[in-house]
Amino acid sequence: MISSFSVRAGLFASFFAGLFVCLNVAVAATPSDVFLTTRYADSIQYVIEKGVMKGYSDGAFRPKRVLNRAELLKVLVESKLGKAPAAPSVACFKDVKPDAWYAPSVCYAKTQEWVTGYSDGRFRPGNEISLAEAGKLMVGIFEIPLMNPAGSTIGAPQQPWYAPSLSALAERHVIPDSFGYVGQVVQRDQMAEMLHRLRETITGRVSVQYANLKSGACQIMGEDLPTNIDMGKIRSTWLGWYNSARVANGLLAYGYNLQLDRTATAWSETAKSRGAISHKRDGQTAYYDYNMIRLWFEKLGLIFENVNRITFTENIGWSPYSCSKADCTDDVIKAIRYTFDFYMAEKGKANAAHYNSLMNAYFKDIGLGLAIDEPPKKLYLTIHYAINITSNPAPICVY
Repeated sequence: MISSFSVRAGLFASFFAGLFVCLNVAVAATPSDVFLTTRYADSIQYVIEKGVMKGYSDGAFRPKRVLNRAELLKVLVESKLGKAPAAPSVACFKDVKPDAWYAPSVCYAKTQEWVTGYSDGRFRPGNEISLAEAGKLMVGIFEIPLMNPAGSTIGAPQQPWYAPSLSALAERHVIPDSFGYVGQVVQRDQMAEMLHRLRETITGRVSVQYANLKSGACQIMGEDLPTNIDMGKIRSTWLGWYNSARVANGLLAYGYNLQLDRTATAWSETAKSRGAISHKRDGQTAYYDYNMIRLWFEKLGLIFENVNRITFTENIGWSPYSCSKADCTDDVIKAIRYTFDFYMAEKGKANAAHYNSLMNAYFKDIGLGLAIDEPPKKLYLTIHYAINITSNPAPICVY
């Protein structure tokens, strides 16, 4: 039911993967992965010195890592207040426990009506954040007067929900030219730049006007899951299993990469269309043909860094699945737990490709994709691992 291959998975080296935001510690010096030539280097240094954003325990900043809803809200609320709010005594959303590292900021933001959550009572902290969503949060938290796209006081009819907020930020030259789409995900370096501009009223840098932001040209994730499944919670749970296992073995934690989420989703959807999952791309005869899979990634715009002949790998799995509840998220989590337990059970065995992939010290980021076929009630799972993406794929739309 499960298969994988790990490229040189038996090799282990110094710990290069970055800890998740909840394990961040302050970095006093310039981060190890930020140089004079790094885009937004001065803004990254600014937010670190001001304590607005933090680096990771290995000395890196991870400029290209995508922010999720919890991470961004923590950054914005603490930037506004100058400190972390008090911890809540009760859960403010169904999926925000009072002792979660992000709970103080999320719950404080709710009391200020900066966030309202979803209609099902969840906040979905693990969901990646888009420019449209980030813009609305920034304008609300920093109390910036809203504008319509023409630049006058809000009131223009039939405008998208994000138009007033993004217009207000654009008027202040806050949105850098690395954004081209309203649905584009927000990276750590981009947020550092926007906060630097906003806090210090910097208007002389190249910026994007709202009229030049495109609404639908970025890549879609491609997920086709039932509406009663919360993929954000599933990814957060899976990452928690992985990182608990890695930290227990002295390894740094993984983070999600949205491009890898996209490719993992694409392969799971392919399995769904075939009715079975394997590593075989079209025309492939070998069980795991590295070059064929590499070409498949390249067609999707991804080229990977090569360190000691390690670049990427792919794990897959499937399981029976059936659910007709109003919320089937926990049923999916139960189904994929079998796959995780199978991976972990390989420890110490001669053939431990899945376990070695999970524990590989070279890989930094992962992506997880699911597809569900109903009928015949099957769940297909793909996990992609990589050191670093060196190409420049089109951004992912997130709304």
